[in-house]
Parts: sequence; C-alpha cells; structure tokens
Amino acid sequence: MAKVEQFPDQSGKNGITENIKGRGEQENSASVVDQKTKVMPEELRERSGPPVPDDSLLMGRDIDKTSEQGKQSGRGEAWREKEEDAGRGAQPSKEKGGISRLRRFLPGRRDDEKGLSYAEQIDRHRSRIRAYRLFGVVILIIVVLLAALFFSTRRYSRAEITKIRDFVAEEGAVCVNFDGYVLQYGPNGAACADTNGRVKWNITYEMDQPIISMSGDVAAIADYGGTTIYVMNTKEQLYTVSTSLPIHKVSASESGGVAAILDDKSKTWIRLYSKEGKEVAYFIRSMQENGYPMDVAVSPDGKKVCVSSLLMKDAEVISNLSFYNFGKEGQDYDQHLVGNFEYTNEVFPYIRFMGNKACAAASDSRLVVFDTSSVEPQNSFNNMLTEDMQGIFTSGGRIALLFTDLTRENLYRLDIYGRNGKKAGSVGFTMVFDDIQISGDRIYINNEQSMQIFTLNGREIFGGGFDRTVKVLIPSWRLGGLAAVTENEIDSIKLR
Repeated sequence: MAKVEQFPDQSGKNGITENIKGRGEQENSASVVDQKTKVMPEELRERSGPPVPDDSLLMGRDIDKTSEQGKQSGRGEAWREKEEDAGRGAQPSKEKGGISRLRRFLPGRRDDEKGLSYAEQIDRHRSRIRAYRLFGVVILIIVVLLAALFFSTRRYSRAEITKIRDFVAEEGAVCVNFDGYVLQYGPNGAACADTNGRVKWNITYEMDQPIISMSGDVAAIADYGGTTIYVMNTKEQLYTVSTSLPIHKVSASESGGVAAILDDKSKTWIRLYSKEGKEVAYFIRSMQENGYPMDVAVSPDGKKVCVSSLLMKDAEVISNLSFYNFGKEGQDYDQHLVGNFEYTNEVFPYIRFMGNKACAAASDSRLVVFDTSSVEPQNSFNNMLTEDMQGIFTSGGRIALLFTDLTRENLYRLDIYGRNGKKAGSVGFTMVFDDIQISGDRIYINNEQSMQIFTLNGREIFGGGFDRTVKVLIPSWRLGGLAAVTENEIDSIKLR
C-alpha cells in the first residue's frame, strides 16, 4: 500500500513528493503518478491544480525524470511550476500540438499525413500555384476570345444621336477629323475643338486658297501660291513659317516637321523644316532634268523625304520617285539623294510614308511599296492594277484603293493593303459617299444623311441613316460610340 508524506524541500518551501513502499516500488513513473493522483488529499489537490489530462500522462516518464532531477538539484520551485503548468491541462497540449505542427514542415521531417518531406511539399505547392495560374490564364484567354468573337460578329441596328454642344462653323470653312478632334479651316482662320466642343486653339489669317496636310496629330495649313505656313497639333499652334517663294504643296510629319515645295519659274525648291520651325535642309530641282513635282512626303521622324516628279522626255511621260535622307546616314550622299526610281508612261500623284520603314506610292496602273528601313530604299512590293482607280485613302499603316465594282454586285470596291504591301481585305458598298475613313480594323463610309461601317474583310457592322445633316464623322476607339459635326452642333452617336 502506498504511503504519502509531506516535508519541506531545500528552498524552505513545502514540496510534494512520494515515498512508495512495498511491492511496486520499481513500477514505471506513469503508474506512480496514477496512484499519487488517486490518493492525493483534497488540500494538496487544490494547491497543485487539476489532475493532468490523460493525453499528458503519456509523457509521465519524462515528467518523473524531470521531477527527480529537480529534487536532486534543489530546484523544487521550478519543478512545482512545471507540475502546476501540467496541472492546468490544456496549455501543455496546445504547446505540444503547435510544436508538432511546426516540426512537420522542418526539412527532412516527413509529413504525418502525406509522407512528404518539406522540400517535396514546397515543390508540390509551387506546382499547384503554377497550375492555378495556368488555369487562370486559360480562362482569361477564353473570355477575351469570346468577347472578341462577340464584338467581331455583332451587328448594330440603330444609331442614337444626342446633342453635346452647340458648334457653328465659319462660313466657307471645311471641317475634318483631326486625330479624334474637330478641325475647321477656311479663308479667314482655323480652329480646333475636342468632341465635347471645348476649343483647343484658334488662329486667324487671310488666304485665297487654303491647303492642308495632316499626319497623326500634326497639321500644316498654307495658302496655295502664298508665302505662309501654319503648323499646329491637337493641343496648340506650334510655329509659323514664312517663305520667299510661292508655296505649291506642303507635307506634315508626325514629328512636327514640314516639307514645302516652292515654285521658282524654271526650277523648284524643296525646303524641310524642323518641329521648331527652323529650316534644316533644302534642295533644288530643275524642271528640265527632274520634271515638275507632283507630291512630297516626310517620314514620321522627319529625316526622310520622298518626291514624286513628272517629266516629258522624247514624247514619253516619265515619273521619278526620289528619296532623300537628311539624317546622319545620308550625309555621304550627293545632295542627300539615296535612291531614285524611274517609271515610264505612269503618273504618281500620291505618295505616303507608312511609318519610318515603309513608303507607298500609287500611280494610275500600280501600287508600289518601298522598304526604307535601310539607307537606300528597296522596292519591296509591286502590284499592277488592271482597273481604273477612283481614289486613295490612308491611315497609319494602311492604304486603301477605291475602284468601281465591275461585278456590279456593288457600286464600289475598296481594297485595303498593309505596310508590307499585302492585301488585308476588301469592302464592297453601294453608298454615294462624301468621306471614307480607316480607323483601326474598321472602315467608315458616310455622306450627309447615312453611314456604313465595315470590317476589313467586308462584313457590314452597321448601315443606317441620320435624322440630321452630318458634315464630318469622327470615329472613336469605342466601336459603339462616335461623334459627328452637324450644321449647328456636335453630337454623340451611340450604336445599338
């Protein structure tokens, strides 16, 4: 039978120990603790706290060993605190559980449930994250493709026109779409406003025959036969250039520079101005040697110039396409002339740079695209035309040629080409039009009373009329939203 005694420890305080006599003295500490708990007086039980929970008794061997060490070393108080903590029951269990959960993720420690090492769990976790990300990307791509398919196949049936602001154009002025803004110019001045009617700039001048050239958000207005050029962007007037010779033609560059063809009886001057309005280059062309200049174009960076000239020689009509480079690359060439191409019995009234690396020229019998990425341009595409061309329209990296539809299914056919010269699409339509615009992947055709919108492959998105007279249509980056300038106001057009 077990006997319990109470005596002071070495620190002078009452401690608790057990002196077990009789059979069972060599039993394991777990049995001793069990007997001790059963016979412990109520007074000692209150002082030592509640009994140790069953799950903590599994650690009884360690507890007894620690107790014995505590007695031998005289640390009775420390042992008492440990036993009191153990008597609280829940706290040791929490600490043990937390340590156990932590140790499962230590390197080299096997997971109790999955049997994986920490490194293997990390690899599996990363693989799972990659899978989730891939799944998310796939879902996003599907959503985008479905949205693109929806908008590419959608057809609008009506147009809602709402007044934005009063807008009265000057008498005799022409209104045009100026890179998403409204530009009006005439004999007495020019002004620019956004589609909400807010005026950006307004200038006055006197011209008999104003001519204009636009490239991106830069415009140059000059008086044909006059001596003044006004250069603006969509925000402000940039500069004014005065010439000593009559102006025959101007060409604006997206960089803000301008090229001007000036008449001088038996010869012509071509002057190039920087974005600050300073003359950076000029060259002279003889009528007898080079012919009469038909058109001039400037690259977006303002360094390259192409001139189309018409010459009568031996009863033949000869067209010259001359390329000049006023950058560092062209300094070693005579008069900066880096290339010249001659065509017999053809007239090239239209040339345009389609970026810094391509230039397109159209005659009455062909469309030719030059690669201008190197110093000396190369003929990269040549498309012979078998039909009479009715018009040319450009926007950014695309050029469109208008023909009469010989199949008689439509009145007109518009063939669209990219900067590489390859055909991007064709549009057939019957509208007697006032304007054709290329905006993104859409073709806008309108007159004062109606409008048609097509994709590049010829599918009609909208076809309908207006309840008012439209002077100019301004496409928006949003397909369903456009702006229009009517007789006395600026309106918003929403397609439904």
